[in-house]
Amino acid sequence: MLNKVTKKTIKVSMLTCFWLLVSACQSPSVLVNSDPKKYPEYITTGDILPINTIKTIDGVEMNLHRNDKKKLVILFATWCTDSNRLLTALNNSPLLEDESIEIIAIAREEDEASVKAWRDKRGIKFSLAVDEDRSIYKNFAGGGIPRIINVNEDNVVIKMNLAEGEEQLRQIMWQ
Repeated sequence: MLNKVTKKTIKVSMLTCFWLLVSACQSPSVLVNSDPKKYPEYITTGDILPINTIKTIDGVEMNLHRNDKKKLVILFATWCTDSNRLLTALNNSPLLEDESIEIIAIAREEDEASVKAWRDKRGIKFSLAVDEDRSIYKNFAGGGIPRIINVNEDNVVIKMNLAEGEEQLRQIMWQ
């Protein structure tokens, strides 16, 4: 014979399992807000890139207002799964060979030492910088990473996308 406490525990366990089973059958959009505008954005198409220069983790000063190249600016975090997926895909893409594009990925709220270790472990081949206090990030959005910002040769923002999920490189566009 089962006592009252054991019966109640079994009943709660069964209800929990049932709820988990039903929840697992829901489409991801029901469980997660997939709206790319779920965070405030502070730049839009047509704005001038709000960063003039940035120092990479290797000490190189990059002038992001040069008028001879398109820029691909990525805001990311090393601990973020979507950021890791995006930067791995970018690292293995033909975009790295395109000399008309300058790429900089900026780690939000991280220090140089941890980003260097992260880069070295993954073999990242493009420029990285850090934004330890969100002073750069706050020019772009109120939340959400990774972000892909496409900028034309005249330093005009073409598009900024929150790059969560799969096939993030498809969000890179120059028109």
